[in-house]
Amino acid sequence: MYLRHGDISWDSADGDDVGAVTALASKPANPSDSHSNTLTRTGKRLNTIDLHGIRLHTLNEAQCIAHIMEQLSGGFGGTVVTPNLDHLRRCVKDLHFGALVAEADLVVADGMPLVWASRLQGTPLPERVAGSNLISSLSAAAAQNGRSVFLLGGAEGTAAGAAELLVQRNPGLKIVGTLCPRVGFDRNPKQMAEIARRLTDAMPDIVYVALGSPKQEHLIAKFRPSLPAAWWLGVGVSFSFLTGHVRRAPMWMQRGGIEWLHRLGQEPRRLFKRYIVVGIPFAAQLLSRAAVRGIPQRLGRPVVAPSRGFVRSAASDQVEVPATGIANVALRARRNSSPLKQAESTSLAKLKALVLLGGHVRPTPLSSSIDRSLLDLPLGEDGSVLNHWLAHAAALATATGLEKLPVRVMVDRISAEPISTALKYFGSFRVERDQSEYRGTGGVLGDLAADYEDDDLILVANAAQVLLDPLVTLAATLDQKHGDMAVVSHRDGTPSGMMLVRCKTLRAIPKSGFIDMKEQAMPLIAQAFAIEVVHRRRPSGLPIRSAEDYIHALRYFHMRRSGKPTMIDPLAEDWQPTFGIVEEGAIVDPSARVHDSVVLRGGVVEAGAVLVRSIVCPGGVVRRDRCAIDAFVRPIAGSRRGPKPRPIDKGKAA
Repeated sequence: MYLRHGDISWDSADGDDVGAVTALASKPANPSDSHSNTLTRTGKRLNTIDLHGIRLHTLNEAQCIAHIMEQLSGGFGGTVVTPNLDHLRRCVKDLHFGALVAEADLVVADGMPLVWASRLQGTPLPERVAGSNLISSLSAAAAQNGRSVFLLGGAEGTAAGAAELLVQRNPGLKIVGTLCPRVGFDRNPKQMAEIARRLTDAMPDIVYVALGSPKQEHLIAKFRPSLPAAWWLGVGVSFSFLTGHVRRAPMWMQRGGIEWLHRLGQEPRRLFKRYIVVGIPFAAQLLSRAAVRGIPQRLGRPVVAPSRGFVRSAASDQVEVPATGIANVALRARRNSSPLKQAESTSLAKLKALVLLGGHVRPTPLSSSIDRSLLDLPLGEDGSVLNHWLAHAAALATATGLEKLPVRVMVDRISAEPISTALKYFGSFRVERDQSEYRGTGGVLGDLAADYEDDDLILVANAAQVLLDPLVTLAATLDQKHGDMAVVSHRDGTPSGMMLVRCKTLRAIPKSGFIDMKEQAMPLIAQAFAIEVVHRRRPSGLPIRSAEDYIHALRYFHMRRSGKPTMIDPLAEDWQPTFGIVEEGAIVDPSARVHDSVVLRGGVVEAGAVLVRSIVCPGGVVRRDRCAIDAFVRPIAGSRRGPKPRPIDKGKAA
């Protein structure tokens, strides 16, 4: 099997150049490197860190300006977001705003608390890069490179005043327009159309937008498609700073991270809640959390970050710490306990097995068409879904100090056995087939309990899913509940299929008959034992029961691995390719395009065909110059021309 990423030479249906899309980043050479990186459209890698779930580029001001100038020289536009403490808090509460920040091409910290937090967690940012400083230094670079500037927003008269001052400081700077729209312009279609016309007529290289956050970020997202080659920067109150309408704090206050006190003194009624009521508690939370994340480094251990960046998702309630071991996660949750108590409270040393429930009593169209186990479906360069689980199990064994964590893959009497294991995992798992037609999950686990002592633990999970969080983190979180059984629950209260079970609890399950785990076994267990629940607003893994589930899980998985935002504006066109997987044994013409799609072995894609969010099963054929979008391509008996792509049934994909 090989992985082929999205071909950036593909033209989308509306004629936009997908070559302007940021390419996927490859893995860092050193997996223990605490920094991730992104690959720019000119081929340059930019290091990033994760801070409270937000990706930040590790650039100083000079590097930020040099990057923008380099991108402009290559004909590429982009956006710069300079989040401060309030922006970071808003990313947590406002998922739409969080997506806008994640979509930005450059995200640099405008706020000393962010810089302090990055140092505490062991991934230091080089310096604060304030938007109020960038407007001056970037304008100087624009003058030197013959670039033009447009100033949009600000209080009445400040845009023109700021433009005049910038030209005085930087002779030769080309100001191609200024505009201060009236209050409420964003609700007036005519005014919005006029702004768009002014911008497109001026064709600036750089646009400063001074409307305050989050209005300026929303406006940039709306207008940017009309000027794709321009760089956009939200600068807040910077026009007023330049013109003197608002006095900026002295340099010593800026460097000391207390510029907010100066702003509070100028506008106490407007800023009191933001800075005092909300800001100070959030800052304390940010710094304390960063300090906990930095514990491994202070103990002389490497800080492991996600291999390709970590961004907040649409349904995320929190971003888990990528832990090097159970102790790292346990320390975060029990930071007020002594080291001795922490060691004593961790019971995962009694973990005896990871039980993966991999059978499907009722075949689905996906499982029936792929001619294999769902666990053998490819994820990409990491191999199959099964290898994905085995890698997590190996990491969990290392974290708990176990020589080996046995993995027991349970399948029913009719399901195909998974066979995609990588050589390095041979001997670490076994596939076990339940010959009972009507045993139920509870019955299967009850039978397994006979192999263990009462106080032994087993970690149980539905195998047909792609994990979103490290298994180490999930196991430690469940362990912290100290229950006889701990279950991960979704927001609606339904179990996720991930549970940590003390084997004595399973003795309460009857030895015969059909026993459903949720409906029958758990009520029985709860009569004698403590069942604890870990509530999560977002799922711990994405299921792959249907074709649509599988494509959705792959897209989410590869977006997170590449550092791309996982939350997309539901009204935006979904055209940016993330991955393309073509298995060995599949036939794909070199002129075909495979975008966010999978071609399994035995599938055929002929010349000129285009696949978008589709699966080609064994025996399926996509004919020459055909376009398959959201399609599930399976062979059709008796068809000489090959099958027509069948649309994925989104209504049946739960």
